[in-house]
Amino acid sequence: MRSRSRYLDFDTADLYKMGPAVTAVFLLLLSQAMSTQICQPPKSESVYYMTGPMKDLYVAQDYDQGKILVVTSNSAQGDNWSFLDLNSRKIYVHTPDAGCQMVEYGNDETKKGYELLGQCLPSDAKLERSGDVDFYSMGRTGINWLVGMKPLADTDFFFMHFSRFLTEVSAGLTAVPRKSPFSILYQFSVGISDPTVFDKDLSGCVAA
Repeated sequence: MRSRSRYLDFDTADLYKMGPAVTAVFLLLLSQAMSTQICQPPKSESVYYMTGPMKDLYVAQDYDQGKILVVTSNSAQGDNWSFLDLNSRKIYVHTPDAGCQMVEYGNDETKKGYELLGQCLPSDAKLERSGDVDFYSMGRTGINWLVGMKPLADTDFFFMHFSRFLTEVSAGLTAVPRKSPFSILYQFSVGISDPTVFDKDLSGCVAA
């Protein structure tokens, strides 16, 4: 996996000044720069600050195992958590009041949402702004997601510096937009410090 190269600024008229061989090489390099993927490290831990509720959000990602853990806390310890199994396309959500509930994404439309949660941004992610942080928008049925990706030094990977969802909730016959709070990264590390964070007891989870 390789990082996305910065887009090259050029005047198209300059292509006509190049020889055929030079032009061919230039276009090849440009196409490679445009097609490289934006990928996160296989394993990482992050802590975000959610600006709306003014709370922390801990995220552990192990793409080798297909597992993502999200906890409303500044660590893996907390009663409000979500566990995503990317292999079985199931999400488990636990709260102190409702206990553990499971949602299985079984139809074609809901499966598409999982494409946004992979190690690499989907191929149709749109670059909105480019700089020290590159902003991409991407969407699937009922959800749009704006993320800010920042290069991870001395690697070919990126890490998510910023995140905001825009979802649609059903209100009768009308889809009502609902925005999530801004989530801004303030702690990040490559690897999982304690692999047992994914060892959640899911035996008591009921279908939502």
